[in-house]
Amino acid sequence: MSRVSAIVRSILAVSALAMGGCAQSTAPKEYFMLDVAREAQPVAARSDATVEVRRFSINTAYASRNLVYRLGEVQYEPDFYRQFMISPAIMITEVTRHWLADAGLFKQVLPPGSPAVPTYTLQGLVTALYGDFTDKAAPTAALRIRFFLVRHVDDDDTVVFAQSYRTAGPLPDRTGPALIQAFSKDMAEILTALEADLAKFLAAEEGT
Repeated sequence: MSRVSAIVRSILAVSALAMGGCAQSTAPKEYFMLDVAREAQPVAARSDATVEVRRFSINTAYASRNLVYRLGEVQYEPDFYRQFMISPAIMITEVTRHWLADAGLFKQVLPPGSPAVPTYTLQGLVTALYGDFTDKAAPTAALRIRFFLVRHVDDDDTVVFAQSYRTAGPLPDRTGPALIQAFSKDMAEILTALEADLAKFLAAEEGT
């Protein structure tokens, strides 16, 4: 066998091995959506104020659609095969908007791009969204959000409410569905607390 033929055969063998490895590592992707249900029935508006829920910001580490796992003190890992169906920032914003629309805290929850000038703007920053597996015996779903309510009076925009909420719901197992179910439950807990705090704030603002 010539030296050239040997080299060619070696290249083909390596290529075949690489392609075989890729084929074996290929797995179907799983896509998920949050399922956040407000148990209380929608109620009549308790305020004449309107609110616009702007698209939330999110920590860059959790901005992609990949689920993220915390494996150690400073070790994180994205899961390329388990993803949110849409951007988590958009999804959490929409969940919050629908929740407030059903809550009846405001006369109207304005849709994005509405020409109407809202009384308030609700903004949010998602600072944590990951499965925490640092304690293998007790994994949790970590979710943290900071909300800001901005009041608009003429040309003056003032932050009149700012509050952070955090949860760490337990995970029955380390699967994608279990993590999403925990995120959904945690989101409901956070929005329940936000609704209660906003109700107190609006009552104090309007002197009722």
